[in-house]
Amino acid sequence: MTKLKWLIIFIFLIAIASTAHAKVYLDIYGKTFKKITIGVPHFKSESIDRLRMDMSDILNKDLDLSGFFITAPNSLIDRELSDEGVEKREIKFGNWRSIGIELLCKARFQEKEGSIILEAYLYDTLDGSLLLAKKDRAKSEEWRRLVHRLADDIILTVTGEKGIMGSRIIFVGGSRRHKDIYIADLDGYNVKMLTNYRSITLSPSVSPNGRYLAYTSYKEGNPNFFVMDFERNTEIYADREGGMKIGTAWTGKTTLGYSHTSGRYSTIYTLDVEKKDSRKVILRDEGIFISPVFSPDGTKMVFVSDMYGTPQIFMKDFSSGEIKRLTYFGSYNTAPCFSPKGDLIVFVSKIEGSFEICTMNPDGSNQRVLTNGGINDSPHFSPCGRYIIYSSNKGNRYNIYLMLYNGDNKRMIKFIDGDEEQPRFMP
Repeated sequence: MTKLKWLIIFIFLIAIASTAHAKVYLDIYGKTFKKITIGVPHFKSESIDRLRMDMSDILNKDLDLSGFFITAPNSLIDRELSDEGVEKREIKFGNWRSIGIELLCKARFQEKEGSIILEAYLYDTLDGSLLLAKKDRAKSEEWRRLVHRLADDIILTVTGEKGIMGSRIIFVGGSRRHKDIYIADLDGYNVKMLTNYRSITLSPSVSPNGRYLAYTSYKEGNPNFFVMDFERNTEIYADREGGMKIGTAWTGKTTLGYSHTSGRYSTIYTLDVEKKDSRKVILRDEGIFISPVFSPDGTKMVFVSDMYGTPQIFMKDFSSGEIKRLTYFGSYNTAPCFSPKGDLIVFVSKIEGSFEICTMNPDGSNQRVLTNGGINDSPHFSPCGRYIIYSSNKGNRYNIYLMLYNGDNKRMIKFIDGDEEQPRFMP
């Protein structure tokens, strides 16, 4: 087949797949949904057999981690099914339906000039309709990311919104005496240490444009606040005033908020990291005022204060100046975070001796407990708002977990040999 004919056919397949995106199989924001059973046989290739299995295994793991699929075990797929081709005319969909497979992903790849070229097709076994046709390319050493991108496109086809399997996260890792900031792929690979101060470094957050990293560090002896420019690998801002500076959240591409507690007073500032002398006082009073987080539209700020005796969560409306208390149950509520759509706030509440991850509406109503026991902390929404990443200690070590926004499908993700805390999704 000539290159021109192949190009015409592939454009046609993509056009078909694009129309299929209008058919959303799962209402992921409903109260309940039935998971879809998907089959992912080993990818086709003339290359090394191990890579064929590794790629299909990672795709299965990604789809399972998403919480929307039941992935069919390889033991269910017999030799006849495995030997089929990847195109519609080569597939006996009735055989797949007979073993309970609702969706079928077929893929093949080739290695060429240091790259891997992947072709993948997603079919509905009920009528054999093509839902997704995808051709992608990456450097051979980046084959994992190639598979993650395919998983995200499958999730987009089925749910109407792209997945997070190709995401990266930032977190704090280490021991009691030494903690540093790390960045890694969501699947636990490509871990990289960003700081190495042989001290305690905490509270990392990355600007929405991915350029700036804000954090608190004891690297100079005191808990000072710093902002680093990723592109230039340089420190561009430092607050070395006395007291504790912690709890950063961004509002806009270059503006962040953080809290500074010194003596009896606490202050919440905003700062544009690209402008000199831009620091502004947003809130200042006696007591504790920490953990500022801004609504997606920038009109409100949620924060933690002990103005009524114990740490509770409050909201300030910038237009009216009104401050409203949101949490009333439990003796300790902290670590709030807005969802990207602004329709939920996730937070930590002390309940019967445990610290639990909870959610509530922005007005404080409909409070729900998502975890069960242990010390759960630092919840953060994914960019799509469908997932919450957090740290949990149910023994002697903190680990990072991922769950759906309603508490379903909790999974631990391992990155380093040590405590893993304060995870956040990278923009």
